[in-house]
Amino acid sequence: RNNQQVIDRATIKVIELYQTFNVRFGVMLVGPTGGGKTTCYNTLQQALIDLKMTRPGKNPNFQDVQTYVFNPKCISMGELY
Repeated sequence: RNNQQVIDRATIKVIELYQTFNVRFGVMLVGPTGGGKTTCYNTLQQALIDLKMTRPGKNPNFQDVQTYVFNPKCISMGELY
């Protein structure tokens, strides 16, 4: 859809992120620059939105998704957690 190739390892990472969101309220993605963090959550976000549009009412997990990116260096530890 976004001129991205389907790579098995990346697909697994998106599924793992989805599963993590099912058991956690908030998630931090950490890793090296260019490691695929943004691509991973953007892919999951778009997939859930697309599923909501194409299969309305089929699954309550298929919702519009909003993401917020924070710079942890600008937030105190109390605010971050």
